[in-house]
Amino acid sequence: MINIKKIITISLATCMSLSPILVKAEEEIDKIITPIESSINLPVEEIIEMEYIQFKGEIEKADDENGPLSIVVKNDNTEGLDAMKAYIDNAIILSDKTMEFVDGHELKEGMVVTIFYHKETIMLESYPPMLGVDVVIINDNEEYQGLMVSKFDEDLLNAEGDMVIRPSDETVIVDKEGNKLSVEDLPNRDLIAFFDIVRTSYPGQTSPKKIVVMPEREDQVIEEAIVNEFILKSEFIKEIMGIQMIPLRLVGESLGYEVSWKQETKTAELVRGPQWTAVTIGQDNYNFARMLIKLGAAPQLIDSRTYVPATFIEEVLKAEVEVIAEGLKIIY
Repeated sequence: MINIKKIITISLATCMSLSPILVKAEEEIDKIITPIESSINLPVEEIIEMEYIQFKGEIEKADDENGPLSIVVKNDNTEGLDAMKAYIDNAIILSDKTMEFVDGHELKEGMVVTIFYHKETIMLESYPPMLGVDVVIINDNEEYQGLMVSKFDEDLLNAEGDMVIRPSDETVIVDKEGNKLSVEDLPNRDLIAFFDIVRTSYPGQTSPKKIVVMPEREDQVIEEAIVNEFILKSEFIKEIMGIQMIPLRLVGESLGYEVSWKQETKTAELVRGPQWTAVTIGQDNYNFARMLIKLGAAPQLIDSRTYVPATFIEEVLKAEVEVIAEGLKIIY
């Protein structure tokens, strides 16, 4: 985090006049202590909000089998976050040693990485917290390598206001796919910049060795007043041994999940952004945020469709359910 210090003047008159004066009972007070009217200068820190937040640590687990590609990164922080589960299917992954792109499947346990995510990224509350990240940097360079991830304006000043980039003829400029771009493509874009020398000025200036132009961000809008509803009609609900069972694909897709089927394991997977869960036919094992949940009935195949207990909606998908005349009203 970057701090800028401001100097302000604080009068100590009030503070000193309210301070208690301790003396021994047998001593006489022969002086009157008056408030100090002089002032002193104290530094007060102003915190600048970073456009992209970074988290550095060691990969504890890399998972490319159970749902979207993800890594669990941990460090030794005693304050704040000490672990994070990052979904990296859409992330730009680079080595700080070669500055080249790296395939996400090459990430392994024990690697030291720095992940970057935009300040407006929605984080799923769990432990570790889960979110989709924008950039993953593999820290395998033993020598100093300057790196910056930020939004740059028309003058190529970063959002934090402390660095201007001045691309040279030697600067490599590419997009996420590695296609060559020009300096004209840089203004008002989010960039990843590799550099080593910074001119001592404020803001600092540097001529990057390589710049990666990130895809344009889609604004994430959260409107508190909007509530989505879906009605699952009674004709789609089956009762088996006293338990209401619902069609998984119909409900999942209606709530915005992508639903896929793996025939070899008889497993259905649901994915919506960083949220993922899976069910297996015949196994009463469900999970939410890595917590095992039992619902009292296993998923079943009925007429080639996967059915799960109706409680799956509330317990796993975390949506609200209301029983109405037409069936079940699902609020999410």
